[in-house]
Parts: sequence; structure tokens; C-alpha cells
Amino acid sequence: MPPSSPDQVRAFIASHWDDTVRFSPRDDETLIGLPYPYTIPTRKDVFQELYYWDTYFTCLGLAATGRRDLALNNARNLLAEVERFGFVPNGNRTYYLSRSQSPYLAPLVGLVAEESSQDTEFLQEAIPLLKREYEFWVKRRTVSPGLAHHGCHATREELIEFFPTVRDRLGLPEACAEDDLDFVARVMSECETGWDMNSRFAKRCPDFFPVDLNSNLWLYETLLARWTEGEESVRWAERADSRRTLINSLCWDAEQGAWFDYDHVNRRRSVVWNAGLFQPLWVGLATPEQAASVVANALPKLEFDHGITATLPPENATPFQWDHPNMWPPIQHIVYRGLARYGYIAEGRRIAEKYIDCVTRAFNLTGDLWEKYNVADGSHIARNEAGYFKNPVNLATGGDDIPEAETPSMMGWTAGVFIDAQDFLAGGKYWLNPLPHSH
Repeated sequence: MPPSSPDQVRAFIASHWDDTVRFSPRDDETLIGLPYPYTIPTRKDVFQELYYWDTYFTCLGLAATGRRDLALNNARNLLAEVERFGFVPNGNRTYYLSRSQSPYLAPLVGLVAEESSQDTEFLQEAIPLLKREYEFWVKRRTVSPGLAHHGCHATREELIEFFPTVRDRLGLPEACAEDDLDFVARVMSECETGWDMNSRFAKRCPDFFPVDLNSNLWLYETLLARWTEGEESVRWAERADSRRTLINSLCWDAEQGAWFDYDHVNRRRSVVWNAGLFQPLWVGLATPEQAASVVANALPKLEFDHGITATLPPENATPFQWDHPNMWPPIQHIVYRGLARYGYIAEGRRIAEKYIDCVTRAFNLTGDLWEKYNVADGSHIARNEAGYFKNPVNLATGGDDIPEAETPSMMGWTAGVFIDAQDFLAGGKYWLNPLPHSH
């Protein structure tokens, strides 16, 4: 049998979306009911919930393969969570209610609304809820001088319940939550980033203003300025200008030529190179000069033979899955679309081609798509964390049957970014940045 082509992978994706659809309109034990059918990351086994930031990248593929119905339902479900809880939880489980995840609901609304120019009604329904979610980040996750950090709002009992799900991943299998609840809260905060676990925040996640989080909140402000009128639109634009000034003041390192997360406790920039620094290009916050600097200084450090690595640890290799050599689909999307936005078409195409080659190669070997890949060898054999699949439910019921970590097979963002990467290479427009900057 000849090897599969990227078009055959695309056909596999389009024909398997329905395997990822779930419908659970009522609360059921730990599962939070949602009003519309929704997609989950995997067709089987793990991750049987609607996850927050995953959903944006999944919906890229849904919308582009004629499944706008599912993309719209996903967006409406996330908006329903804001209406019910005041924020979007990490996933629709009660044990995720103590944290959110990196905010992508405004761009998801933009993506879905852009797919149908007639759907102004959906946009008008969404705007008040987007404002409410934005307030969560401003009131619950922002400190002086005005940038946001990741955190959690867990009770003592929730922290104690949470810690057994992550202590193996941290290499602390015998540790007890009660011995250091502040540490447990910091770890839960890192889970809110979606980058759990990593060396980026040195297990002090709330102490940092992440570049990508604040870039996304700048995008919220910019989109709300576009979607509102009059004085309200002006106020949103002013907030965006203020945030951009702060991001550049605190996070931009002119000497290194890139953005770095800012440690607001110790009042210094991080030294960890990580792919979050591409987020200002994706959202359009960067100046052309800053984009050129990132291409010259950061891209050579973070690009490898088979894609963009998430994090370059400051020194020795770490056991964490959001460190080198793992290659995560959403990061590839952020990078190739961000580069193209500023006119770096060749560089963006190179990243998109690496991703498509990687996914296609692994599909030929395994007949499946995977959660993450390896930037060094191009395989789906990536660094995993022991105990990655533990959660409060299977800890209570699974005993010793919980598997050690292996790379999960995954449709979700892997499929969505694959479809988008193909469309990018074919010259397809992207709702967020229809016209590239020149350079």
C-alpha cells in the first residue's frame, strides 16, 4: 500500500470529526452539562471533555471542512460557561472550576462570526459575555501595574484533591499537599496556562506576566473596539494601547530582540526563551521592527528540524512535556500565521510544511494523529510525564489501572491545525489577519 498523502490525512480528519462529538446537556457527576453538542480532543480513551484553549484550534479545522455547525456549537458552549460561572473553566468538569485556561474565546467568536457575514446576531449575543470573561481576567488575574498573570481560585480542599493528579508529573510521588499548599496553588496556576508542565515559570507561575496571555487580552481589547461603537469603542482601543505600552515596557528586551515573560515579584524579565514570544505577531501587536527582530533572533533558537519547540530550558533537560523536544500543534499555528502576518511568508510556509510532513509521516506509521510530536526526530514519540492521565475521577475509581503517560492519539487541535496549515500553504485567507504587513 503506498504511503498516505496529506490530502488523505485531510480526508481522514473530515470523516472522523463526528467520532469526537459528545452531547451532555445536564450535569452528570463531575461532568458539567453544556447546551449544545461539542467536540472533545480525542476519539477514544482520555480527554472526554470540552477543553478551553484547545477548542479554538480545533474549530479552525471544523470551519474549513464544512463543519461550521460544530464550531458554532463549541463557541456557544464556552459562552454558556461564561454565563454560568463568569469565566471559562479549563474543561467542563467540576474539578476544573478552580481555574480557567489561556483565553481564546474572543478570537473563537471572531472566527465563527467571520465564517458567515450574516451572523451578526451571534456576535451581538457574544459581546456581553466576552466583556464578562474579560472582567474575570482583569479582576481576578491582574495586578499592578496592569498586566495579567495566571492563577487559580481553589479552596484548600480543592488543592488537596488536585495535588495527587500532578505530583507524579512533578517527580514528587510521595509529596503531601498539606505540607506546602502555596506550592500546590502555583502548580495549579501553571495548569491554567495550558502549558502544563514546563520550565518557563520555574514553578512560580503566578509571579509572571506571560507574553502570550497579555497578547491575547490585547486582542480581546482590539476586537471589542472593532465590535462596539462610539465612546465604548474608543475606551476599548485606549485599553489596548495601554496594554501594548506595558507589554513593550516590561516584556520587550531590545538587546535580545524578543519578548520575555516578566517576573513582577522580582521585577525582572525571565531569561527562558519560549514560543510564547510569537504571540504578539499572531495578534498583530508587534511593530514591523519587532517582528523583524523576532525573526532574526528568536526563530533560529526555537526552530528545529521538524518544527518550533515550546521552551528552551535554561540549562539541563527537564522531564516536562512543554519543554524541548516536544512540538505542540497550537504553537506551530501561532508561529506560521504570525510570521505571515508580517510578510515573512517563506518562513511561515517552512513551519507549516514541517508540521504537515510530521503529522503525515506519523499517520503513515500509525494510522492516527497525535497530541504532540518531536521537533528533533519528527516522530510522535515525545517526552511525556508519568501520571499525565490522572484526574480525581480515575484516582478515586481506577486504582493501579491508570496508565503511565504515553502520547495520546488526538484529533482536536492536531487535526484543526493540520487543516489550517494546508489552507495556509494553498494561500487561503485567515480571518484574523487578511492582509500581511510588508517588511
